Amino acid sequence: MLFIIYNKETKKIINIIEAVKKDDITLSKNEAIFENKNIKDFSQTDIRAYNKDGSVKSLEQQLKEKIITLKDNEIIDNGIIRELNKNMEDDYILMIERRLEKLDKNKKIVEENGKKHIIEKSIEEKYKEGLITKEEYNAYIVSQRQGQYVTNIDGARAELLDSVLNNLASQGLLNETQMEALKKIQTTRANIKEQYPKQS
Repeated sequence: MLFIIYNKETKKIINIIEAVKKDDITLSKNEAIFENKNIKDFSQTDIRAYNKDGSVKSLEQQLKEKIITLKDNEIIDNGIIRELNKNMEDDYILMIERRLEKLDKNKKIVEENGKKHIIEKSIEEKYKEGLITKEEYNAYIVSQRQGQYVTNIDGARAELLDSVLNNLASQGLLNETQMEALKKIQTTRANIKEQYPKQS
């Protein structure tokens, strides 16, 4: 059997020695045997991972020179070949780009600060792409408007209405039913103000 001897410090091949077994070989302090089952396998795979001067080629260099190939679901990561993991977002995006996985139609890939992320599409995008109906889109728009009304208009409208009604009441222009309704509104407003007092 052939054994490949390399320098542990320089990682360069020193010699190829023939021996019956590994224990028959005497090594100096900085020498080590490259572990491999047999020279046939070694010559077909790892031997080509070395430059002419004996230095080790990186996986990226081997891939570029077509010494090694990767499966569709493999990448080189920190000097090792590993399978992509769909539970990791970066890997999952790569799998989608390599057509190994299909992205949910309601989501999209965006790039921010040089990093890709998966986010939910906006309602507008979903409607334009036919992912939601016109009724669903309109229901969303109505809810958004109502939220804006409450935030930006309802308070001002209530104040204006209160002022107008009080003015009409002071002029005697409201009938009895309207006066009762106004008193209920004023009582409710007074209770709310008492329940949620402002800090002075």
